[in-house]
Amino acid sequence: MAANHATREKINWLLLESVLIVASILLAFWIDAWWDGRKDALEEKEILVGLEVEFTDLRERLDRWANMNRTGVKLIDRLLSESVKEMDLPELEFAFTHTIVANVLDQGGALDALLASGRLERITDRDLRARLVKWPDWLEDIHTNDLSAREVTIHVIAPFLAKYGFPGRTCDDEGSFFLACPAPGPVPPAYRELVEDPEFRATLIMRRAWLNVMANDHEMAREEADKILEILRSSLLQEGG
Repeated sequence: MAANHATREKINWLLLESVLIVASILLAFWIDAWWDGRKDALEEKEILVGLEVEFTDLRERLDRWANMNRTGVKLIDRLLSESVKEMDLPELEFAFTHTIVANVLDQGGALDALLASGRLERITDRDLRARLVKWPDWLEDIHTNDLSAREVTIHVIAPFLAKYGFPGRTCDDEGSFFLACPAPGPVPPAYRELVEDPEFRATLIMRRAWLNVMANDHEMAREEADKILEILRSSLLQEGG
């Protein structure tokens, strides 16, 4: 009887040891999984923060260029209308500058690094991943149209303006956006001839169409950036950021 009792105790102890070993292994796996999940969550949050900064900046620049192009359309409309005769020197040179403004929307930063690294799958939101993958196509469309429009401004419109004496003077401020910053004064006769030149007017009509296309491109991309930012900020709130 004593031998049987000792045997049962030994078996029970072995079973308890086995249970404890299995439990410790499972606990180790759980800790590893928890730690890996925590690291993944921290990495995702870091990615989301970087993307939010980038898309906030992109959204602002898209908005700025969309507004710039819309302003250009309005100014060209005025150059083509009868009211051009009422424009003074600063107004005319302001309008001339907008006829040759070239859009610059560079891309680079968190998204480029993310796509190049293959870490996109760290983002758990499928909709966000899909939009981020397509985002370079939005910028490529803008870039393609910008290059075409830039060719027109450099090789067609700018020579026209130079032929008629624009810009006649440069701004003192080296950081100024505008080519000319004139004080109020008489409009040069050459400027009046320029706005009445049939070939120049036809060129302005073409330029106006390009500005509308580019403004539409920037506005649609801005709307997509807004959607991406909305998802990013919602995801960060869920992450506790």
